[in-house]
Amino acid sequence: MCGIAGLMAKDEMDVGKAMLEMLRRIKHRGKDATGAGVYSTLPQDMYRVRISLASAESDLELAKSIIGRYGSLEEHYVEATNSPYRVLRGTAQVPEGKVSELIDAINAQPSLCVHSFSRNLEIFKDAGAAESLEQYPELRELRGTHAIGHTRLATESIDNINFGHPLAATLMPDLIIVHNGQLTNYYKLRRQLERNGLRFKTFNDSELIAQFLGYQMVVNGLSFGDVLQLSVERFDGVFSYLAATPNAIGAVRDKLGLKPILYVEDGDMLLLGSEQCSIESVNPDVYAEEISPGEVRIWSRQ
Repeated sequence: MCGIAGLMAKDEMDVGKAMLEMLRRIKHRGKDATGAGVYSTLPQDMYRVRISLASAESDLELAKSIIGRYGSLEEHYVEATNSPYRVLRGTAQVPEGKVSELIDAINAQPSLCVHSFSRNLEIFKDAGAAESLEQYPELRELRGTHAIGHTRLATESIDNINFGHPLAATLMPDLIIVHNGQLTNYYKLRRQLERNGLRFKTFNDSELIAQFLGYQMVVNGLSFGDVLQLSVERFDGVFSYLAATPNAIGAVRDKLGLKPILYVEDGDMLLLGSEQCSIESVNPDVYAEEISPGEVRIWSRQ
């Protein structure tokens, strides 16, 4: 049992602060790791970077050297976490067409893991319950348009921050997911994508969702709506998930409908979550509806 949450506003707001409160309300659904991905306006010539390091010193130099092959790492620093890992946070200048290749090169190193590398998005995640994200004041202060978040109960894969959510697609780094449930045909679909050249960083079945969506959109040219609908047909198991891009949030629930997603559209605000209490943390005067089994819904800012 994990917890998922999402929100989208017509105009920029304190989405980081709101997401922290939403996750705090559902921390009972998973205390192994917590994360949030926030979309905000960034300088168009810069990428905001978050990379986990197994070693603060040697892996920092390794990450810098790999980024240096493609562009330049600008202002940066290393953050402590509630785990053995450290996180490199900074900005980088990289040619747009090389970002996915760079991410793959970083993830090829066993001691490095890209959490986010985007002009539009920053992902914060750490081990522990929702309060673990309180140590990142920049998240609380981050204004943006939309966000999705997750509280993780580790069941089928190891417990560390690299396996935490949100998870991003290598081929489409601005696309992220948060997931509740299990995919029983994970290894079959993973092997298919690996044969087509995709590298997986974790053995978390949730990573498959992000990589599958990104591959289908970039390589096969599917739309966001089409690939979400395809996932209902191609994924086996019990699952619900949220997927986000710079312009939209999508919600998907499997045909059995054992993993809930609730939603409220209230004026200029969209709220989503595993439980009513999470939605009430932002607006206590609404009552959420439940997405039906097998249903796909998409909300766009355009």
